[in-house]
Amino acid sequence: MPGLPPAQPHLTRPAPSRLFLVGLLAVAGATIAAVMASALSPALAVLPVAAVTVAWVASRVPLRWSATALLLLLLVPDDRVETVGQWRSPLAVIGDVIHYRLDAIAGVPGLAVTGMEVILGLLLVVWLRRRVAGAAIDEAGQVPAAAPLRTFVLLYVAGVLLAEGFGLARGLPAVPWKLRNLLHPIALALLFLAAFRGPRDHRLLGRVVVFAAAFKAALALVVQRIAVVETGGMYDWATSHGDSVLASVALFLVLGDAVAHPTRRRLLQATLISALLLDGAVANNRRIFWVMVILTLVVAYAVSPMRGWKLGLTRFLVVAAPVVALYVAVGWNRSGAPFGPVQTLRGIVDSSVNRSSYWREVEDWNIAMSIRQVTWTGTGLGGQYTEIMPNDDISGSYKEYREWPHNNFLGLLLLLGPFGFTAVSALSGLVVFLAFRSFRRATHVDDKVAAFGCLAAVVACHAMSWGDLGSHFPQYKVFMALAIAVAARLAVATGAWPARRAGVGAAHPGR
Repeated sequence: MPGLPPAQPHLTRPAPSRLFLVGLLAVAGATIAAVMASALSPALAVLPVAAVTVAWVASRVPLRWSATALLLLLLVPDDRVETVGQWRSPLAVIGDVIHYRLDAIAGVPGLAVTGMEVILGLLLVVWLRRRVAGAAIDEAGQVPAAAPLRTFVLLYVAGVLLAEGFGLARGLPAVPWKLRNLLHPIALALLFLAAFRGPRDHRLLGRVVVFAAAFKAALALVVQRIAVVETGGMYDWATSHGDSVLASVALFLVLGDAVAHPTRRRLLQATLISALLLDGAVANNRRIFWVMVILTLVVAYAVSPMRGWKLGLTRFLVVAAPVVALYVAVGWNRSGAPFGPVQTLRGIVDSSVNRSSYWREVEDWNIAMSIRQVTWTGTGLGGQYTEIMPNDDISGSYKEYREWPHNNFLGLLLLLGPFGFTAVSALSGLVVFLAFRSFRRATHVDDKVAAFGCLAAVVACHAMSWGDLGSHFPQYKVFMALAIAVAARLAVATGAWPARRAGVGAAHPGR
């Protein structure tokens, strides 16, 4: 038609999937070229491609699915530190990438971050971008967290940073690895708070934890069978020390679910899974697992009302106490399978028969004497305890043993001082308070199981902190973060803590 401009060709933007494919091919090509040019391992080409794939998927799916995948990556694969030259599963390479700095794993200078930190940062960026854009993909049906949580988290972070600052002011070196250990649980808790909606996601979390624990138990059994075939004997341990936290929490989730839903199928399922977890714990040969189990049983007994199983157990304990005392007395100085539990108990409490217990007793004394030298200030995060009483030198296997002691609980009191230690410990206290109130106020049995799971996680993590390296282990970080996130939302859902907005309470929508 006259007066109209000539028709222009119709321009179309490439579809998102096409853009992704082009970007993926470009990254893959550039990475392969760089690897070939630098004579590095061709396997490194997988990392950038995987990173692009993960970023693209995470930007499109609900955050809870991405957080669930991260949970599996943190809990399921083994890694090189767990095995210490022993047999490694095919998943160990994934564990190495997730748990350790990429510059050490890949040999590329400048990658001073772990795979977990990369994924965690990516998911928090996805969450922040959605918040700015007003997207409701993650917030629909989400129960708010208990209001005091923000204050206690800020108090925790302030206590850690002030201890680091005090150490720097005293001329001590910066210790980013200690900051990592202490701040990872908070970063993971923030992700879990952003990703999981509340009670409607608790069964998903429980299944992930139980699956990971069952996998590690089966792996421990396989590792010990291989050890017998290859060496004629069993290894001292099969998987990580941190797996004791995973196994103990999973065990009580399984038992709690069976008590909450006592159907024939659930009871059979609980029996089989519990047997696998206990068999795996025996194969892993970690004494602290049994400490966690006993302490969690004590907590379960203390918080439960005096009826049902508690009443029956109380009657049984009254009758069985003299028999148990006699069994312990007879087996205290005897060996053999019938008295194996007694010898395990003696190895924990009697340092005269167990060198490891003696070493830890000396360490505790050295830390206590070091605390007396800096009673009100602590050493600062970059400090270490003074070895006043000589002890076995373990620097060949763990050179930082005085900087991050095996009794991590006393170690943090030394490093942070009483004020920083109180600030950090207060967050665990809040979790216990919210979980206990939720347990008492819950009307749905699944909420009671979730509340007890939070208590079991805190008990296991604090046992690990007293008996070993605490937040050095990824399992500690994961379960402290889960306990924080679950307890904070569960308290509002059950009415144990008042909601900040109307319409949220004991009914917790979405069940």
